[in-house]
Amino acid sequence: MTKKFIFRSNQQIGAAAAELDEHYLNQCFIDTGDIEIISDCCDPRLILVGRTGSGKSAIIRQLNESEEHVINIRPESLSLTYITNSQILQFFIEAGVKLDIFFRLLWRHIFCVEILKEKFQITSEEKKKSFIDHLWSIVPKNKKNDAALNYLRTWGESFWEETEYRIQEVTTKLEKDLTASIEGEVPKVAKLSAGTARKLTEEQKENVITRAQTVVNSVQIRELTNVMELLDEILATNSQQHYLITIDKLDEDWIEDQFRFRLIRALIETSIDFYSNVKNVKILVALRSDLLDRVLRYTRDSGFQEEKIRTSCLDLVWNQNQLTEVLDSRINVLVKNQYTKDRVTYKDVLPEKIGKQPTIEYMVDRTLLRPRDIIQFFNECIKTSDGKSVISQKSLLQAEGTYSKERLRALFDEWFGLYPNLEHLYTLLRGKKEVFILENISDDELSNNYLELLTSGRGKSGLDMDLVKMVFDNQINIDNYRINIVHIFYKVGLVGLRTEKGNPISWSHITGTNVSSSEITETTRIYIQKTFYRVLGVTDGINTED
Repeated sequence: MTKKFIFRSNQQIGAAAAELDEHYLNQCFIDTGDIEIISDCCDPRLILVGRTGSGKSAIIRQLNESEEHVINIRPESLSLTYITNSQILQFFIEAGVKLDIFFRLLWRHIFCVEILKEKFQITSEEKKKSFIDHLWSIVPKNKKNDAALNYLRTWGESFWEETEYRIQEVTTKLEKDLTASIEGEVPKVAKLSAGTARKLTEEQKENVITRAQTVVNSVQIRELTNVMELLDEILATNSQQHYLITIDKLDEDWIEDQFRFRLIRALIETSIDFYSNVKNVKILVALRSDLLDRVLRYTRDSGFQEEKIRTSCLDLVWNQNQLTEVLDSRINVLVKNQYTKDRVTYKDVLPEKIGKQPTIEYMVDRTLLRPRDIIQFFNECIKTSDGKSVISQKSLLQAEGTYSKERLRALFDEWFGLYPNLEHLYTLLRGKKEVFILENISDDELSNNYLELLTSGRGKSGLDMDLVKMVFDNQINIDNYRINIVHIFYKVGLVGLRTEKGNPISWSHITGTNVSSSEITETTRIYIQKTFYRVLGVTDGINTED
């Protein structure tokens, strides 16, 4: 096989994004058991959580291929910018009114409509008009069902409009009700905005909150609860028919953060609500790990139960055998389709060892245990092996240099929302040994690093900049600052931590962030993740020139 096959630098075994990876995903999807869990309407895990590149979008794509009733909702198609652009809502949010109930109303409304449309295949004007009459004829007559059907009748034709239209209609009604509730309290009611809210007196603000919160709390959640119960009754007649609603790409900038976090939390709570109250329906939410952390951090309030949300999460975790299977399946497609009928694996095209370590272990060690990493590593190996039938040790090590830089750049992008200055802070790890302790990051290094960030004018607002300002203003000492910076490095995956001798190394990409900053002491051993050895200048005894 290897005598016939020649690598070309423009070849790849897949793309970084699932939507661009159709050719390989169709032939190479590796099911680690997550599909069965996530599609089971009796399993409470409905939030698909993983770091970027861990396969969330690929799983949702596979669900579309394997399940009959899958409804995909794209955040950008909801046109929720209508909400964020509402000067009236901006006014009430700035004044201190909580809109969480309204956001849950929106999601409930969207989900109820989408499930009814899918269940009854409401695709024509004729079916829209006859639908309510049909329901009247098949559902038992009682107070709750009558209320649910009256809700559907109230919305009439607009109930079946595109989601964007429905969101605008519901939001417009709330705007009118809110504005009416404070008439006479705020001058020039027609010109409400966030700026207007900042000019309110404390007394005015209290009155606005009291009146407006009453309006928000009275939105039609009760009526939609009746619709949900009606849905449950209808769907229970065929227990074998399941409906999945998937929502992906929530990490993209579809709306600004102050609304996005609240809407995502409302989405999660509504999805859990549906799981608890409507059988045979499951709302599946794909979330990047760091985005979930930000939602939980920035929307925390009294009565908030993080444990309830965490219980609903399915964390995507990969091991070496599974990543090897990912690599083998894609290499096989690249080579087999054109050159051989025999199955081709990494053993046919990669050297047996790098130094004294098996090559596949060497490569997996230099990933954060995600399919995207191993795919990108091999793609770089292809580029350095142009015109050759196998990838040599020299070519692999050359590819590793580029791969290491690209993975660091991807890390900056992944964590930009929480730590926008990571691109500057990471330089504290340059030139460090593969294992070191806290004191190896000196006071001078820390001071020079944060002063350069402050004086350069390139610093960006974020949690990391908050720390920089705190140490500069003497709100925390340099030792505490050092611990917090190392904890950031640990959380994003740059380093692992061994807090006590005999304990295993904790890697956040494997176990989550299970070491707190308070556990980091002067005896804690810090291990640089091997993905970043080359870009950080860490030597591991392997001659890259061989």
